Amino acid sequence: MLVSEIILNSVLPLSPHSNLADLFVEDYPRSTEYIPIVENGSFFGFLPLEDIELDKENHSKVAECEIEKIEQFASPEQHLFEVLVLFQKAGINILPVIGEESVYEGYILLENVVSTISDTFAFQSEGGVLVISVATIDYSLSEISRLVESNQAKILSLIVESDPFTHQRLFVHIKLNEKDLTRVVATLERFNYNVVEVHHTSQSTSLDQERLDMLLKYLGI
Repeated sequence: MLVSEIILNSVLPLSPHSNLADLFVEDYPRSTEYIPIVENGSFFGFLPLEDIELDKENHSKVAECEIEKIEQFASPEQHLFEVLVLFQKAGINILPVIGEESVYEGYILLENVVSTISDTFAFQSEGGVLVISVATIDYSLSEISRLVESNQAKILSLIVESDPFTHQRLFVHIKLNEKDLTRVVATLERFNYNVVEVHHTSQSTSLDQERLDMLLKYLGI
């Protein structure tokens, strides 16, 4: 899952010296939002496609327009997890891909990154999802895995995010292969994990679940 596997070049780059009079919105696919600007192999920025008609009224060259200057860029050998942070910092859904010797190689789109991660990491598999909150210092993937597997469940995928308010806690999003996570939740709570969200299909009625939770805690499961 490297950037090199999803690089796009379907929108050909323009030069800063390109004439705006030669550009027409209808010449680009409907999904196109930005046109890369490249000079002598070096990335210059992105020209918003929706601004072209207005730019034509005031400018003659691409370089004279208001171009999106992007400080963040991806390299071909970066993992897709790493570039998600870059998209967040850039605040845009497209990033240039810069290779060796600072040469522009193409671009990647946020939607393609998310789609690739989703397809690869079993997010489409059946099962349930739970989210736990844990102090950063107490986080242990091996411990969480042990507790989950003690209930004959398996972790299919896992994403860890830092609490944006405290930065001292983590939110751990866990995709499991079980549709009913009642037993897993009870076990995690017994070991003082704060389960903040559960998305699953319970096989018990609400009353049955209350009784089951009490029994599991009593048995220490």
